[in-house]
Amino acid sequence: MALYGGRPARELTLNDAIMTGFRMSIQVNFIVPILVIGVIINAIVYAAFVPLLVNLVVGDSSGSEVIGGEVIAGIVGALVAGLIGGVLLNLYGQVWATMASVGTAPTIQEAFARVALRWVAILGAGIIVAGVGLGFFIVGGILVALLGGIGFVLFLVAIVASIYIGARLSLAGWLAADGAAAMDAVRKSWEITASKVLMIIGWSIAAGIVFGIVGAILGTVLGIIPLVGTPLATAIGTAFGFGSGVTIYRKVTAEVSAAAPGAPVPGAPSMG
Repeated sequence: MALYGGRPARELTLNDAIMTGFRMSIQVNFIVPILVIGVIINAIVYAAFVPLLVNLVVGDSSGSEVIGGEVIAGIVGALVAGLIGGVLLNLYGQVWATMASVGTAPTIQEAFARVALRWVAILGAGIIVAGVGLGFFIVGGILVALLGGIGFVLFLVAIVASIYIGARLSLAGWLAADGAAAMDAVRKSWEITASKVLMIIGWSIAAGIVFGIVGAILGTVLGIIPLVGTPLATAIGTAFGFGSGVTIYRKVTAEVSAAAPGAPVPGAPSMG
């Protein structure tokens, strides 16, 4: 297998989660599309805002209403481009990592072909999970407003509960990328993570600390390169996240499949 060298998923460790992130950052078929998406988004943002900034600095005040309209249009355009780019980035990264973790590294064409088949399920699962998490914060905010000090305590409880539920639903996107429908992916994630919450949270925090430090250094160094530097740093950071995420996913699904061989996890091929 491209990412694990044929090792059974049940044997993967936290070190594998971290190293897989670094390994993915040098996979050309992963990095290039992510980098291209980032460069396009940056180019759109520059094209929208640089002329506006020039007008604000050297222009006269007579066209303030026109400039104000252009600023709004530029902000909207940049937000739309960022949203679309972020969705494409997530879809490609998740699908590519899913495919590479059970076979040879897919080509760009193969990964996008899988994206075309799975994007509805992946987005659907993501929207459901995000809606659940957002709901907890909204309820917590309402309790704080209505109950004061007691409400604040309940808000803290809601935060803890949202972290727990987030861990329980964290594999939904991976299951969707592996073939499950959106609702099935959410339901199956809840089922298979029942005894894995501490591992998921612990591994995520540990990998996040390592990748955060490395990412901050890379961002500082690469950020000085015009247009390409920031997207490149983002692409490498994306590789870190998806590498650790897919490792957690494969380990959990392999352990669940081993514990209950008669009830295989949908879309999670056996790796052991």
